Parts: sequence; C-alpha cells; structure tokens
Amino acid sequence: MEYGEWIRNEHDRGVDAEAIAQAALHGPILSFEGSTRTAALLEEVAAVLRVASEAIHVVGSARFGFCLRDGARFAPTYSDLDLAIVDNDLYARCGGAPQQVLGAARFPERDLPFKERASVRQAFDVLSRTVKDCYAYVSAAVFPDHASLVRAQANRIRAYLGIPAQESTILRTAAAPGGALDADFQRAVDAGLPRFSLPIAESSPGNASPWMVDNAAFQRAFGGNALRRGRLSALQQAFGDLAQVVDVQCCLVGGSFVDVANAAPNDLDIVVFYRARTEVRFEPGRALQRLTRKFLLDHIDMRFVPCDAEPWLLVKLTSYFTMLYQSRRPGTEDRNHGLVLLVPGSGQS
Repeated sequence: MEYGEWIRNEHDRGVDAEAIAQAALHGPILSFEGSTRTAALLEEVAAVLRVASEAIHVVGSARFGFCLRDGARFAPTYSDLDLAIVDNDLYARCGGAPQQVLGAARFPERDLPFKERASVRQAFDVLSRTVKDCYAYVSAAVFPDHASLVRAQANRIRAYLGIPAQESTILRTAAAPGGALDADFQRAVDAGLPRFSLPIAESSPGNASPWMVDNAAFQRAFGGNALRRGRLSALQQAFGDLAQVVDVQCCLVGGSFVDVANAAPNDLDIVVFYRARTEVRFEPGRALQRLTRKFLLDHIDMRFVPCDAEPWLLVKLTSYFTMLYQSRRPGTEDRNHGLVLLVPGSGQS
C-alpha cells in the first residue's frame, strides 16, 4: 500500500481528514512488514508505561513509509518508531506544559514526575537498543482519548495535503474561565508566584517561572482592586496602540504588580516581544519610543525586545529583564516571586 497516493485519492473523493486518519490508524504498518521483533516491542512498551497493549498505535513514518510533515521517506538509520498511546490515566500523570493545547500530546520522557520520567527514559533507551537496526529510537506520545489522537493525525494529514489546520477544533484550556490551565496559573499566583514549584531536580520550563497565561486569566488574577483594574485597563489600551505599529508576540511581566499582596503597585513593569509589521512605512523604533512616554503617564512601564533581531540580542535582553524584574531595589523588599509570560492573543476577553 502506498499511503501518499491513498491519502490524496481519499481526499479527492471528498473524504474528510478525520475519516482518513481513522482509517489509516487501522491500516498496515509499513515498517513492521517482515518483522516480528517490533510487534513484540509494543508489549514491552505497554509494560513500561503500565497501559494496555491495544492502547498503543504506530504513527509517523514507521506507519506511512514517509513523514507527513516533510515527506521524508522512512529510513531505519534515522527514523524513529513513533508510538501514540491513548490512555487517560497516563495522560493525567504526564503534567504537560501550562501553555499546552487541550488534548495535545504529552510525552512520558518529559512530562512525567521526575523519578518516573527518569525510569521511563532509561527503559526506552534499553528498548531502542534492541531494535536499533530497524529504528533510530522508540518514542511515545500520549493522548487522553482516541478523538484527540485522530484530531492530531488529521491535522498532520491536512498539512501534508496543504490544507490549513482547523484551528476551531484546537481549544486552549486557558481560554475558558475555570479551565485546567487557568486553574494551574491561579494556583501559582495563590502560592506567591514562586520561581520554582518543585525541587530543582524535578523542575522544567512547564512547572516553573515564567508562568504562562493568556490575557483573560491575567486580568482575573491581578485585577483585585480598582487601582489594579485601572492599570490593566491602561495596558489593554496600550496593546491597542501597539497594534498600529507592531505585532505583539508575548510579554514578560514582573515587579511589584505581580505580587498580589501589594494592593497599590506603583506601576506595571512589562517587556513586550514584538515583530515589525511590513506594511507600516515609518520606523517602528521612534514610534515605540514615543508610545513608551505615553504609557508611563498611566503607570505602564513598557520596554521592548524585537523578535526579529539577532538571536544573541534576544537572549541578552531577555536575560537582562528577567534579572532586573527579580532584583531588589533600594527601599524595597527582596523579591522572591517569579515572572509571568503573558500571551495577549491567546484568549483575549
């Protein structure tokens, strides 16, 4: 079976991507042809992850014979055996990153608690060595239910066909009040926005500062009184002004404003990471300089970092502002809290 031709034929017949993905998951596994070791390997993976063997599906180039993302043909030298596991309990044990999309894949070697993660990684190293002449590595992604797996595969098929992914089916849990990611962020705020929520050895970007949040949840968390709500209202107006000049990618927020115990923060310290807009004819630097003065009138202390600059400059400026926002200034208490990574466009109210 030639999956590439089959996928295009199904699409030309009017079959939607979800139905194609569902059928493909029950189709032949091209890399398994003539191999008995790889079938037995799935039983070993099931034992390592404590899931039923029927919960494991082979995806990627190992199934299709080529990569849906870039069309690269399967090759034992450098192609992984990509496994998709449908198990809600394992999915729940894998914490995932705060910015994660609802139902998106989680990865046991990265997202499980530290001790279990290390054990799984070691076990997968051992399993990979047993089939290293067939695959570069054995890797696994976990989904909470079969529908999430089908949706992920359907979006890969759309990408292969050159069809835009259906973003309406990809919902961020943080976008809805009370969602899981919203709750995770609020727990971090209630705990004093710590720099690390776990011991250093168990920490990862997903469970430590800066804490990622969307616009709506940011306002709910930090708009505790009239003064704070006034600052937040001014910030929304500032975003509106900036939209006429640049595209805001994300923001780093620190200082006294993210300390909810401070009822009267002097200002809102924020670094805006932006990209220049090609259709804007005037030089953005001068416009941003003028806007900075305007925003200060409303106690919004805004700095700017261009995302389209040299990588070393992006790293340098980000590191500087991270240290600045967590430093002690004369006459203030030492700040032990972390920072907030605000993504304004991910769920604006």
